[in-house]
Amino acid sequence: MITIFRNVQVKVIITEASRAALMEKFRRQMEQQQNEWAQWQFQSKKILADAKKVSAERYALAQEKVEREQKRRQEAIANLQFQLMQAEKLPVGAELDYQTVQSPVEIKLGDVWDEIMAGTEIMVKDGRVHEIRQTELPIRAKEERD
Repeated sequence: MITIFRNVQVKVIITEASRAALMEKFRRQMEQQQNEWAQWQFQSKKILADAKKVSAERYALAQEKVEREQKRRQEAIANLQFQLMQAEKLPVGAELDYQTVQSPVEIKLGDVWDEIMAGTEIMVKDGRVHEIRQTELPIRAKEERD
């Protein structure tokens, strides 16, 4: 016998409280991104001014870097805005992938690998384990086994 680890999917069941918490999380992240954006804009002006003093080539490179970084930050904020809108639309009872964790499982000679590795899901509702689901094998796989 040997112990191995398999992936277990953790999902959150959306409630009014969990939706509100999720939306607040996205709002905080957006606020942080916007604050970092404002700080970056200030820094980028200094970077460009310093580069302009060195050479036209250095200024052009700095401009490219600033534009890339601004685009990246704008995309991050837009992504958070989209996630916030999606969170607002989540219906109560919806299941949302949260994370994947590792679970130990003992195996021995003769065990059916597909059964051992069949998906297990942990359902969390308002911060508490609500349900543990064991995914069934497709009928075809069961028939082949028998």
